[in-house]
Amino acid sequence: MQIRDAIEDYLHHISVVDQKAITSIQAYTRDLRIYESFLTVRELHQINDISYADIQDFIQEQRKVKKSNSVNRMISTLHNFHHYITFTYPKENDPSLFIHSKKDGRKLPRYFNEHDIIRLLDSFGNNDQELFEHAMLELLYSCGLRVSELCSLTMNQLHLEQGFLRVIGKGDKERMIPIHQRAIHIVRDYVTTVRSKWQKKRMPNVFLNHLGNAVSRQYVHRLIKTKLAEMNLDESLSAHSFRHSFATHLLDGGADLRVVQELLGHSDIKTTQIYTHVQNKRLKEAYASFHPRSKQKE
Repeated sequence: MQIRDAIEDYLHHISVVDQKAITSIQAYTRDLRIYESFLTVRELHQINDISYADIQDFIQEQRKVKKSNSVNRMISTLHNFHHYITFTYPKENDPSLFIHSKKDGRKLPRYFNEHDIIRLLDSFGNNDQELFEHAMLELLYSCGLRVSELCSLTMNQLHLEQGFLRVIGKGDKERMIPIHQRAIHIVRDYVTTVRSKWQKKRMPNVFLNHLGNAVSRQYVHRLIKTKLAEMNLDESLSAHSFRHSFATHLLDGGADLRVVQELLGHSDIKTTQIYTHVQNKRLKEAYASFHPRSKQKE
């Protein structure tokens, strides 16, 4: 089977049959196009021409230019692709079978302390542009959303009277997230005053810019970097730090790990457990700073 045909078949399958999220399809497409280019340079055109050594070389090449998380995601893409092809076309081999992700120690997530996140959210004014930006960042932190979830959020997912969001996350998994009263008030102000003015094309998205278009992820990332610089906050923080802060602050307040897992939309509790490492690190630092015996020299 031709490699290009196999890739097109797989991309059609995840789009039409599996109906994966658009962001997932885009990531799979990017990875497989890079993979296809590498194989073409090696003059490999058939699935059964690809060897285990070829994939190993491809992964080693990617490690030179990509972070570990990106390479591990790419390995996952290759596994899924080759598994599908082998399952659908049994005469085709799976050269990815013994390729494994590199298990690097996971970095602890970067998050805002409670004082800084409140100071940032309270820094917005009352004009249309600032109310729009305030509502986005308030919801990002208050509900622990991914930026992609924020940008794709539609009006029929927003239930302000009942006080919750219906969010469609990774893998098109749906979850319900409560919204606190302050966030409800700010988002309602934006929807009734700013959005109603800016809406020009009957777009379903909650967050529209002044041209009436759905806000982009790039815009949200730029906004956050600008606010961090304006307020002299740690510029290594990011849009995802709002989500990390949501989880960390809930656990600090006594929330159960399983509840946080559900609110974040994690399939595996192991993903959520990274936040317990954050707590453990902070406990050790507090202990070292304040316990009288820990400060005594030997």
